[in-house]
Amino acid sequence: MWDLIDAWAEREQDEAARALVREHIRRFAFTRRSKNRRINSQTRDRARHAHTRLTPHDVVVRHQWLFASQWLQESVAEMEDGELDYRKREDAVRNARVEALQEIWTEKGFAGIQALAAISGTPMTIGWHLADGVIDEAGSASFLTRCLALDDPTLVSKMDELVAGFVRKVTPELRLDTTRTLSGTLPPDQICRLLKVSPFERDSWLLVHSQDAPIREQYWRDVHPGWLHPGSPDLNEAIDRLLEARRPRAAFQAVHAAFENVETSRLKRLLDQVGTCDLEPAGTYQLDPYYISSALSILDGRPGVTRDEMARLEFLLIRALDHSEHGIPNLERQLVESPRLFVQVLALTFKRNDDGQDPPEWRIQNSEQREAVWSAAYTLLDKIRRVPGTDDDGTIRAADLKAWVTEARSLCLEHGRAEIGDQKIGQILAAAPVGDDGIWPCAAVREVLEDVASPEIAIGMGVAVYNSRGVHYRSEGGADERALASKYRTWSRQLAFEYPHVANLVEQIAARYDHEADREDSDAAVRRRLRH
Repeated sequence: MWDLIDAWAEREQDEAARALVREHIRRFAFTRRSKNRRINSQTRDRARHAHTRLTPHDVVVRHQWLFASQWLQESVAEMEDGELDYRKREDAVRNARVEALQEIWTEKGFAGIQALAAISGTPMTIGWHLADGVIDEAGSASFLTRCLALDDPTLVSKMDELVAGFVRKVTPELRLDTTRTLSGTLPPDQICRLLKVSPFERDSWLLVHSQDAPIREQYWRDVHPGWLHPGSPDLNEAIDRLLEARRPRAAFQAVHAAFENVETSRLKRLLDQVGTCDLEPAGTYQLDPYYISSALSILDGRPGVTRDEMARLEFLLIRALDHSEHGIPNLERQLVESPRLFVQVLALTFKRNDDGQDPPEWRIQNSEQREAVWSAAYTLLDKIRRVPGTDDDGTIRAADLKAWVTEARSLCLEHGRAEIGDQKIGQILAAAPVGDDGIWPCAAVREVLEDVASPEIAIGMGVAVYNSRGVHYRSEGGADERALASKYRTWSRQLAFEYPHVANLVEQIAARYDHEADREDSDAAVRRRLRH
């Protein structure tokens, strides 16, 4: 193989091809991974010879490997030195890159930097090191002007990254002075490009605000906000500006590590618009449920924040709160305290079964908004785990529970949703705890179920119990399901004398698990036959 490489190097004139093979040799023989390959000294000598022989004559191609990515793998020599000093290594990489850029700048000038940026995987690193000993202060404005003047569509984004690295490396004083100078000479589109790649902070914003309205609007519409430090004094202004530009997800991304230091009214407005404004391009600034939950938890309990406001935000953001630490405590509490609100949510999800009309305030005319609200309402009905009439200490008051169920069923009947209403009430009641006597459901829920004796509530409870099992580990066959069936059947027998309706409901759940057990046994038998 090495003979083939030597012969190919003798005749190949394509500098890019030579550089590509050379880089493959470097990664094969002279990096951390090569140590694990246990390359012998003879192979390494042949690799070193081929690597030297393939050195490109073109200065840009020769040094492009230094800027292929931000991180360079450690060399074998570094690994063999024993304890690897990463600080010294960073200095060595920095020096190698600066020397390479100085050589390119000396031999080819701006054209060489442009060619390097075109083939680099990390143009920002090029810009950073150009400002780190290659382009002096006096030449900064001229260099940036040439970078921004390029209008080749294939190069604009890379040159913007290069400029971003350059202006982030120079001192704040030089950056601000240079930007002020260029603001008076560059065309508006180039001024805006320079401002957008500048650090996302107040000093840059002051320069933005000194520009004409079109530049200001374009900046806030297009700028990619960086993550602001929790101690940044710019948190609240960043939120204000980005919300004015109708970019709540971008604002959320900018401050997601600093919610504790965001002023209360702004944090409320930010979360509200995150849940209601959908003007940003799909796929940009994806919202992490963890940070949504964190923001709500931080806001909850602050002075000036009501339970109604928290409940509204939880409803708007409900799809991001599944299995989150915060959950929907305020919304859930409101729903089980207000039968009318429960029926309104039900009406947003399920159609009437008669010819009647819902109240005007329950109707949503906009089709897109109606779809979003339907999805949130449907999710909410499946998430309720708080039984009506529950105190803060977890005690369920039977009288309050019965009053809630009675009113909710009456409103469901009035608004043409009696059957589905009972089923959803059953799903809520399925969250009842085991009673003090060790029997499920607890006494307060048993009393209400026995009084109402609704078959549809029984159906809803059965579905909820079955679904609550969720994803689970199981052994082969139906032993797990038989254990569950036995547990529910024991409860059913204990309830039979005093609560016959509830006993029948619990027996139905046991019977369902019996059926599941038989099915699992059959499946297991089939799998055993197929294996043998």
